[in-house]
Amino acid sequence: MNDDKLSEALGLRTLLEAKKDELPVVVEEIEVLPVQVTAEEDDTIRDIEQARGNIKNIIEQGDDALKEMISLAKQSESPRAFEVASTLMKTLLDANKDFVEMSTKKKYAKEELMGPKEAAQTNITNNNLILSTADLLKMIKGE
Repeated sequence: MNDDKLSEALGLRTLLEAKKDELPVVVEEIEVLPVQVTAEEDDTIRDIEQARGNIKNIIEQGDDALKEMISLAKQSESPRAFEVASTLMKTLLDANKDFVEMSTKKKYAKEELMGPKEAAQTNITNNNLILSTADLLKMIKGE
């Protein structure tokens, strides 16, 4: 079916007719300003990233050292060697906790740069109703 016949049957203009009648569209450019980050705030995030990288490196090297230490402890069967291995395990666990904390600190530092969120300003109202079962039954019955 021809576009002209279809548009006549539906009472619509064709695409070519619509383009002829269109008014010119004026597009205004809006200047978007970047978020101003001070050098101190930028240094904070960079320091957090560097500390996180250092902790990650320590964890990787500590894993290798722990494997070697456990191997030495098994071979020597020395109580002191097992004590050193367990101390190294504890140190690596602490380093893993620090590694996770660095991620959250980085997240919070970035949020501070972006400004306070509206979601953080929500008010929560808790209404507590303390009733006995008899009072509840009266309310349900409408007495």
